[in-house]
Amino acid sequence: MATNEGGAASVVVVGGGIAGLSLCAALRAPGAPRRRVTVVERATRLSAVGSGLVLYPNGIKAADAANPDLGARIRAAGHVPGPGDARPLVAPDGTVLSADPIGGLADRFGAPQVSLLRYALQQALIATTGDAELITGASVDCHSDHGDHVSVELSTGDTIRADLLVGADGVNSRTRRRLFDDGAPVYRGYTSLRGRSSVPRCYPNGVTVAGDGIDLFVAPVGGGRVYWTAKVVAEQGDWPALDAGTALAALLRRIRDWHPPIVDMIRRTDRESGIVITDICDRDPIDDWARGRGVLIGDAAHPMSPAMGQGASMALEDAAELGALLNALPQDVPGALKDFCAVRAPRTAEIVLESRRKGGVDSKASRGADVRARAANEFTTEDERLAGLFGWRPRVWEGTR
Repeated sequence: MATNEGGAASVVVVGGGIAGLSLCAALRAPGAPRRRVTVVERATRLSAVGSGLVLYPNGIKAADAANPDLGARIRAAGHVPGPGDARPLVAPDGTVLSADPIGGLADRFGAPQVSLLRYALQQALIATTGDAELITGASVDCHSDHGDHVSVELSTGDTIRADLLVGADGVNSRTRRRLFDDGAPVYRGYTSLRGRSSVPRCYPNGVTVAGDGIDLFVAPVGGGRVYWTAKVVAEQGDWPALDAGTALAALLRRIRDWHPPIVDMIRRTDRESGIVITDICDRDPIDDWARGRGVLIGDAAHPMSPAMGQGASMALEDAAELGALLNALPQDVPGALKDFCAVRAPRTAEIVLESRRKGGVDSKASRGADVRARAANEFTTEDERLAGLFGWRPRVWEGTR
């Protein structure tokens, strides 16, 4: 085995995003056995690009379980709603249809909702990865599984020997292609555009807009700023083919008759950080993400639509569970992977399918369906069916199986 002086299995993580860095934080939690952890990230540096995200109570509990310092840093880096705060759901003309009582989540589920910039989350994660080695500007060209270890070949020409390879390289995971070769993810009929702006005065707690062919979600991230995400019915590839300025102008044309404060917020989008454009894809769930000494986590394992806002939280849950297993079973990689998939696959499968069912923007919306009927299917945190989602708690792993 390629273990280090503490006897714990060494790990190579492919991808320095939320899932990969969260696993590093878990493997560097107080009391975790010493091991060598290497992260390989294709980007040359982790920059302040991108938009924001929401971590719901299950995601915050996962961060706390992965590494107590991580949960504290996330709370400090983002916006935590006050006890009475609510996020309105409105029609495009500004008519309030309902209000989501997001301020009550902490009392109900033991942790709050936190909205923050993706870059702020990355910085919180990096601060808790300890002495894990981060190799940037490199990719994994291939790996070989030798039964008792893996050899990981990098684009730099270097080879790393380890006990475990973790694919945390996103929805278009190359690691998944090598492990499973199960085709490309499936486009679900809409595109997400995301940006940052200043807080609209009339929506200090954010807002959700159920429009015709466009849904808009806005959340504060602290410092007088919000992030917004617009989900737009479109043919695959149409919006990603546009540059950021052209896409923003096209979005503004589509919403020009909406409530003026909402239009103005989009118009004031931070041009320096730009907007991020992504065609939304997912995959049918599978029940085993491991092959030999390789395993997938996060979007590489279970990409899902953003309808329930659970992508980042599921990545954190994966990291907390896999990290706990690897820490409890420091030399039993096959056993840890078997238990990990048995616990995580059923839960994530349910959320992938529910997110797909709720969808982003159905085709009827683009033909002018009644917005109140649309609103009835919107994701709200007061839905009692979410108790199993937000009420999640990490399993307590014992040192033996």
